[in-house]
Amino acid sequence: MGPIPLRWNGTCANGHDSSTFNCNKKIIGARSYGAGEIKSRTPRDMMGHGTHVAYTAAGVEVKDVSYYGLAAVTAKGGSPGSRLAIYQVFSSQNGSHGSTVLAAFDDAIADGVDVLSLSFGSSSFLEQEFINDPIALGAFPSVQNGITVVCSAGNDGPNPGSVVNSAPWILTVAASTIDRVFESDVVLGNNKVIKGTGINFANIQNSPVYPIIYAKSAKKSGVDENATRNCEPNSMDQEIIKGKIVVCDNEDSLYPQINKQDEVKKLGGIGVILIDDELRGVAFNFGTFPMTLISSKDGAKVLSYINSTKNPVATILPTTAPANYKPAPTIAYFSSGGPSTIPKNILKPDIAAPGVNILAAWIGNDTVQTLKGKDPPLYNVFSGTSMACPHVSGIAAAVKSRNPTWSPSAIRSAIMTTAVQTNNMKAPITTEKGTAATPYDFGAGEVITTGPLQPGLVYETTAIDYLNFLCYHGYNIATIKIMANTIPDGFTCPEESSIDLISNINYPSIAISNFDEKAGRRVNRTLTNVAGNVKMEDAKTVYNISIDAPAGLDVQVVPDKLHFSKFDEKLSYQVNFSAANPLKKDVFGSITWSNGKYKVRNTFAISSKSGSVALDKK
Repeated sequence: MGPIPLRWNGTCANGHDSSTFNCNKKIIGARSYGAGEIKSRTPRDMMGHGTHVAYTAAGVEVKDVSYYGLAAVTAKGGSPGSRLAIYQVFSSQNGSHGSTVLAAFDDAIADGVDVLSLSFGSSSFLEQEFINDPIALGAFPSVQNGITVVCSAGNDGPNPGSVVNSAPWILTVAASTIDRVFESDVVLGNNKVIKGTGINFANIQNSPVYPIIYAKSAKKSGVDENATRNCEPNSMDQEIIKGKIVVCDNEDSLYPQINKQDEVKKLGGIGVILIDDELRGVAFNFGTFPMTLISSKDGAKVLSYINSTKNPVATILPTTAPANYKPAPTIAYFSSGGPSTIPKNILKPDIAAPGVNILAAWIGNDTVQTLKGKDPPLYNVFSGTSMACPHVSGIAAAVKSRNPTWSPSAIRSAIMTTAVQTNNMKAPITTEKGTAATPYDFGAGEVITTGPLQPGLVYETTAIDYLNFLCYHGYNIATIKIMANTIPDGFTCPEESSIDLISNINYPSIAISNFDEKAGRRVNRTLTNVAGNVKMEDAKTVYNISIDAPAGLDVQVVPDKLHFSKFDEKLSYQVNFSAANPLKKDVFGSITWSNGKYKVRNTFAISSKSGSVALDKK
């Protein structure tokens, strides 16, 4: 890479690690936080998570990488030409504190970063108001200083209302699947093949020669049957389990799948088939132990075979990684969803990105993930909104590189309004269970890589928009001054500050809660023409409106054409929502402006007083 930009003010605080770790032209900054003297700390990644997400955001192209031969590809990050600065606020021993998060934000602002990628957040059950949330607090002045802040939406799905990091100045990312699966199939004695998922390097025969048993049949005396069928510790008879493949349920069990694996293995079982409709979408790593996850529909087939056969047998095949899987993307079961409760009237998450079974770089000394007799893996497969977040961060960096003068809100708008809402079968995106996904699951849709570079139009959310949002949210001017880096002279909260007015800030999506069908609701939006900075003739254009609205909701846009005559011109429009009858449930749709070359979609979500979704987390 070329010389480090002169505007970079960061440092490489390598602490006691200076003999083996130094920054270079790719990693140009490194800081660590937490207890102890600075010289005793190290920003070196000790867990793998940081390496994985950093590579996803900005890793250079590397050919022929895989996880022990699985998913062999040429890999690269979202913005391979970007440089990295690492702010290590977590440690395996001490976790993290709000003070260290805020310190890292302060340092990143002073150092001169362009994009901040945060693959962490609080649990949805511990979500705090913005004034008490270190991520929201740190992100606000970052955005005011021109830094795009991208955060994970959380892993508390599929509960509704579980999305976190939902401040409007943050770009919040949900997780989706990709068109590659890690398949570990079950072969039954009747030669039926049951598709399963998981990563295992099983060293058993491919022929179905191993006795197979439903865990419930091995119940210990005096043990609850529910515990046994879920393969919980101390619930199964060793003499019955020994030498068999065991079918386990995973329903209403407090024990994770690794405990079930360990228990069967301890009792001398040969392998585990776990029945779980949600978890089977993620390829858990079972090492060399034969284990796979199957659907409840396929589980019924396996149990039917066991119950109808005198001496049932089976085997579990080692993992393969077929590509071009359909349908993809789907929304991951664990991905936290909307509607947002802090705040209301902002549609969160903003966007979905690949976050399931993601192959990316890994630390080179991890013995936990190392197969017996093998060298530690340099690439590994992981899932989570942690993995989805840096996909978007990399795209944001690429957009910033292409358009260096754009604000964080313009970059966010470019990413959101060019997203797609269909899968590789040209059908609407679904959840992993096959039900229709909604903007509460994916926000504006699935991110794409090229569209955001040239969106045509953008929604710019101004500093005044954010300050007004805080007023509408219920904060007084004294609290706002604590949160904001700078406030324009003379700024005061509008006299009529209402939570309903949040819907009116210039955001690239529209959310309306407590919709009153009789009164209707009117919102305004302003678009900025970002085409024509190279070819002036591209700036003179007419955009026409198309509306996708659900039955029972009337949506009118005024005007229905936008005539742009120059680059950077701003034009506004009004959207009127009304309904003749009460809405029975939350409804969704979109408003799309197109000039034949560019399409800019603004997704909306309407929550009726009578039909809003119940939030069990509250």
